[in-house]
Amino acid sequence: MQVRYPQIMKYSPVVFIVSFVLTLSPSIIQAAAPQGYQFLNLTEAWQQAVAQNKPMFLYFGRYGCSICRKMHQEVFSDPQVKENYNNRFVLAYVDTESGNRITMPNGERTTEMQFATHSRILGTPTFIYYANDQKPLFKKTGFQSIDQMNLYSDFIDKGLYKTGTLKDYLATQ
Repeated sequence: MQVRYPQIMKYSPVVFIVSFVLTLSPSIIQAAAPQGYQFLNLTEAWQQAVAQNKPMFLYFGRYGCSICRKMHQEVFSDPQVKENYNNRFVLAYVDTESGNRITMPNGERTTEMQFATHSRILGTPTFIYYANDQKPLFKKTGFQSIDQMNLYSDFIDKGLYKTGTLKDYLATQ
């Protein structure tokens, strides 16, 4: 009895795998920031934040992160969150598994993955908020609701970090 294989199997498995991977969209292959946001790579974001004297929002994500995907679908899709973050912050995205090279403000060259390790990013998504002077204010890891994201944005935009803690601010809300 002769076994018949589909036409595609006439080619070597390597050719099949390569052609399959090439048909996938880049957003499936690589981790990506949420759509509709003005995310920059970290090098560009630092430069822009300093030039504009603007706070920075740094998002650490990775391919296959189910919580990142949930954040994109349920939180970053919200029009108010999108408006707050696009207008109030310089946005930076770091793929914690990427070998893409970035330049630190001190001129040191590293990869996004090495930067994430150095920053002690143990899970994704992780968000770090920076003040206008580019000093880190606070870090949040895991799923954050629409309300939480808007409160964090207000805390920084209104300069409340200068006179109190995030914990105290959230307690009054």
